[in-house]
Amino acid sequence: MSDTDGRYGKSRRRIMTFKTCDLLNYRQLWWLDKFLIGHKGFIAGGCFKNIFNNERVKDLDIFFESEKDFLEAKSYYKQQMKENPADWKFSYENKNCWSIYSVKEKVRLELIMNTYGTPKQVIQKFDFTITKFAYYKNYDNVDEDNYIAVFEVVYHEDFFEHLHTKRLVVDDSLPYPVSTFNRLLRYAKYGYQPCRETKIRVVTELATLDPEDQKDFEEQLGKSLYEGMD
Repeated sequence: MSDTDGRYGKSRRRIMTFKTCDLLNYRQLWWLDKFLIGHKGFIAGGCFKNIFNNERVKDLDIFFESEKDFLEAKSYYKQQMKENPADWKFSYENKNCWSIYSVKEKVRLELIMNTYGTPKQVIQKFDFTITKFAYYKNYDNVDEDNYIAVFEVVYHEDFFEHLHTKRLVVDDSLPYPVSTFNRLLRYAKYGYQPCRETKIRVVTELATLDPEDQKDFEEQLGKSLYEGMD
């Protein structure tokens, strides 16, 4: 099962196209199922880059379609901490997320509360194509016993190509160019390099910042596009 969905960004920008499919070809993701039980959240972001590169995953960012879903998930994990204190530990909380640590799996779950939307809507907001990947339960598609929602993934059509070639590509707006620039430098330490178009876009966006506007400039310097999302 697969489909594509594209849309145009600003003039001269690439078509952002996403693919959706089931998990038959993604056995390496099946271990994530346990973290999507008990709530309606979905996993998205940079962890998939690590998984497909056979690298250790330290954090899983869990997003929600609504605040109600976030609060229900938070309540679920609070109950887990109460019932299984040896397996679950509270990690931290800030304005962006509420975090809990799985002792057994040695991974931190970050329940995001500053961004809500469907899996596709959320990953559209990420900057680099190698972070545009989400793993979720499709409640409109149940298994053959008509009982459990089917696990699916949605990702940017160039995700695997850019991951394999270690390319950093931005194909949508950059609301926080300073954050993207900082992330670009961080990824470069791991061998990822921006394509020519991305370099031009980042430099162009940075040039629009006005250092004379102290308030806006300081906000851009301190602002993060993900703010705990990735």
